[in-house]
Amino acid sequence: MKFDNSMKFYEEGLRVIPMGTSTFSRNPNLFVIGSSPLYVKSARGSRFYDVDGNEFIDYSMSLSMVTLGYANPEVNEAAKTGIDEGMIYTLSCPEESFLANKLTRIIPCTDMVRFFKNGSDSCEGAVKLARNYTGKLKVVTVGGYHGFHDWFTASTPRNKGIPKILSDWIITHQYNDIKSIEETIRNQNKEIAALIMEPVINYEPEKGFLERIRELTEQNDIILIFDEMKTGFRLDIGGAQAYFKVTPDLAIFGKGLCNGFPLSALAGRRFLMEQFEDENCFMSGSYATEKASLKAALKTIEILERGEALRHIWETGEMLKKGIAEIISKHGLADVMKIIGLPPMTHFIISEQEGATVNEIKSFIQQECVRRGVLFVGYHHTSFAHTKEDIEYTLKIYDEAFSLLSKALADKNLKGKIEGKAISAFGVRR
Repeated sequence: MKFDNSMKFYEEGLRVIPMGTSTFSRNPNLFVIGSSPLYVKSARGSRFYDVDGNEFIDYSMSLSMVTLGYANPEVNEAAKTGIDEGMIYTLSCPEESFLANKLTRIIPCTDMVRFFKNGSDSCEGAVKLARNYTGKLKVVTVGGYHGFHDWFTASTPRNKGIPKILSDWIITHQYNDIKSIEETIRNQNKEIAALIMEPVINYEPEKGFLERIRELTEQNDIILIFDEMKTGFRLDIGGAQAYFKVTPDLAIFGKGLCNGFPLSALAGRRFLMEQFEDENCFMSGSYATEKASLKAALKTIEILERGEALRHIWETGEMLKKGIAEIISKHGLADVMKIIGLPPMTHFIISEQEGATVNEIKSFIQQECVRRGVLFVGYHHTSFAHTKEDIEYTLKIYDEAFSLLSKALADKNLKGKIEGKAISAFGVRR
C-alpha cells in the first residue's frame, strides 16, 4: 500500500498550515507518517478513500460526528435543498425554530436552544450563562475536553498564550472521583458557578456517580452542564441525560446532530437561557444558522426517530467490543491493553511496556491494520452504515495485528518494526 500523495500533500500543507491541518484531532502526528493515510479524497457509508486510492473501514467517523454513515443520501439531499434556497440570509429562517422546537421535545433539559457552529462556542456560552446567573466565577471540570476557549484551556497543559490568572477559576477533577468532588464543593460552594462534564468519557460512570453530582449541584446553587458533543444522538436520541436519567441544567450538543454538517446547540432551562435576551450577555455567530446544516439536522433527527439506527449502532458496537476483548485474551495482551466504554463509543486503554511506549504500541497496531484496510485510531464510533460483515472483517484484522504485536513485544523489537514516523502526539483527552 502506497501513500505517496498523502506525503506530498502533507509536505505542502506544512508550508502553509501550522501542523498541516486546522483541526488538532486530524493532526498528522496522531498517525504513522509514511505508513498511514493522512488525507481523504472521499467517503461513503463506513468507508473512506484516501488521496492514493486506498480504501479503509473507518471507526473514528469524523471524530464521532457521523452517526448514520458518510454521505447519507437523505441528509445530503436535505442539505442541498438548503443550499439551493440560498443557504444564509439577512434574516433568520423558519428552520431555526423548527429545529429548536424539535430539540425541546427530545432532550430532557431543554426549554430553549441557541445555535453555534462548534462545541467550543457552545461550552463558552454555557459557562457564561452559569457565571452570570449565579454571580460566581469558579468552574469545576471533571475530566473531559470542553474546547479551545481560554476559560477551559487555561487549566490544561495546552495553555500557552493565555493569562495564567484564568486557571485560578477552574478546579479540575478526575472522572468517577466523587469524594474529591464532594470535598471541593463542600469547601468552595460559595465561589463555584458551574460544574461541567462529559457524562461519559472513556470509562462508564460508577453506580450513583452522575446522580450524586446532580444532587450536589442542586444543593449548592451550582449549574450542572453536560457536554454531550460525543454522547448526544449516539447513546440515545435524548443524549446521555436520557440514557442515564440524570437531567442537567444546560447541555451542549453537536457532532451527531447533523451527521457531519457544522452545527452545535446549547440547550437548557428557560431561566438560564433567557439571559441571552439581555444583549449585554452576549453570544453571536454570523454563520450559526445557515439553512443547509439546519435542514441536515432535522433530517438526521427524523432518521434517528425511526429507531433502527441507534439499535444498530448499539448492536454492532457490542459485537465489536466483545470480539476485541476475546482477541486481547487470546493473544495474552491483557497487561498491554483493554477495551472499555459503552458499545457505541469504545476506547482502547494501552499501557507502556518494557522497550515500547504507548504511542509506539499504538503506531504498530495502526500500521498493521492500515495494511489490511482498517484505520486504527484507538477508539470506535460505530455508525448506522457499519455492517456485521465490517465488524467481522475488522475483528479478523485485529486478530492478525494483535498476534504480531504479541510476538514483537515478546521479542522486544517492536520499535524497529515501525515503518515511518511513529505517532508523536496525544489526543485532546490525553
